[in-house]
Amino acid sequence: MIEIKAKVGSRGQIVIPKPIREMFKIHTGEDMFFRVENNDILIRKEEGIKILNRIINRFQEKMAEPKKINWNELYYSQFEK
Repeated sequence: MIEIKAKVGSRGQIVIPKPIREMFKIHTGEDMFFRVENNDILIRKEEGIKILNRIINRFQEKMAEPKKINWNELYYSQFEK
């Protein structure tokens, strides 16, 4: 078990000590989750598979269904003029 002391800043912020950030590969901008359990505060990093699923869902939401294209009509229409 590792226990490292950190102070709470004037705005309620706590800096996660570097050895812990490195151990858990915590990077700037990542979401952290806080849970109170039996008078303890637990901090959890979002799991990798959840991050991947969230990214995939964002792309799927932005992608529109491609419309059916009649390639012959599109190609030959250039020469009909």
